[in-house]
Amino acid sequence: MTGEGGNAPTSVVFDLGGVLLRWEPERAFEQVLPSEHVPAFMSRIDFFEWNRRRDAGMGFELGEQELAEAFPADAAAVRAYRQYFSHTLTGLVEGTGAILAELQRAGVRLLALTNWSAETFSVAWNRFQILRRFEHILVSGEVGLAKPDPAVFELLCRRHHLTPAECVFVDDSAANVAGAAKAGLLGIHFRDAPTLRGELERLGLVFARQPVREPIFHLTEREVWQAARLAGTFGWSSRGLPYTEQGYLHCSFRHQLDAVAQSLYSDLPPERLAVLELDPETLTPPVVLEDLDGVGTYPHVYGELPVAEVVGVHSWPLESSH
Repeated sequence: MTGEGGNAPTSVVFDLGGVLLRWEPERAFEQVLPSEHVPAFMSRIDFFEWNRRRDAGMGFELGEQELAEAFPADAAAVRAYRQYFSHTLTGLVEGTGAILAELQRAGVRLLALTNWSAETFSVAWNRFQILRRFEHILVSGEVGLAKPDPAVFELLCRRHHLTPAECVFVDDSAANVAGAAKAGLLGIHFRDAPTLRGELERLGLVFARQPVREPIFHLTEREVWQAARLAGTFGWSSRGLPYTEQGYLHCSFRHQLDAVAQSLYSDLPPERLAVLELDPETLTPPVVLEDLDGVGTYPHVYGELPVAEVVGVHSWPLESSH
C-alpha cells in the first residue's frame, strides 16, 4: 500500500484487467497460430507496447496497418487480436466480485479506471454484468490518457468531484499504483482478493464478513446439474445465465424457493428440477447477503461452485418449502 493523507477513504477506484476480469491476450492469437508460436510472435511485434498505444486512444486500423507493413508474414495474426478479442476475456478474478458487493452494501463509492481501447471495451461491458456496479468507468482510450500518467487520475477526480486523499486505488500494476500515489490517491497493489480485503478492512471500508448460519439452496434443471457433475464445477447463476456474466451464483433461503421457481421455472414440470443444498460455512467461494430491488435479502455465492461442496441434492418441491 502506498499513498498518504489523513482523510478517511470514502471511495474505491478499481482497475479491471487482472483485478476484476481475467485478460489473456494470447488467447486471441491462438485462434490463428499454434499456441507454442504465440509467445515468440507477441515478442516479435512488441505486443504490449503496441497495445499500450491502443489503450491511449490510437485506433486499431492504423495500428494494424503499421504492424502488417513491418511484419507482412504476420499480417493475419496481427489482425487476430481485434477479431478474436472476446477470447482474451477468460472470466472473473476469483473473489474480487464479493469485495465489490460488500463495498456497495457499505455505501462506498465505486468507480473504475482502466487502460482499455475504446474500440473493444464494449465487449466487456456487454458480457459482464458486474461492471454495472460501478458508478462510472473511465476508459483510457476514450479520453486519450492512460495509467500511470497522474493526469488520468486527476481527470477522474475532477469529473466525479473526488478528493484524491479520500480515494483508494487498486491495480495489479505497481507502476500504475505509483502513478496514483503521485496524484494523491492511496494505492493498493493488487495480488489477490483475500489480501485486498484485508487492506480494505484495515482502512475501515469493509468489516468482518457477515456469517450465514442456515443452509442455502440453488434451484436448477436436473440436466444442468448432471453436466456440472461431469465437469466438476457448477457455473450457472440462474436459468440460462452463467456465473461469469452475472458475477455471482444466485442462491436462496428455503422460504424463498417458491418465488424463484415461479419466476424462472414455471414452464417446467417439477421432475425436471433439482435443488442443490449448500452449507455456507464450508463453501470455498464467499457468500454475501444482498438486497434485490426490495424483494428480499438473498445469499449470493461469489465464485463457481465446486460440485464436491454440494451437501445435498433434492427433488422439487422441497417438503415444507413454505
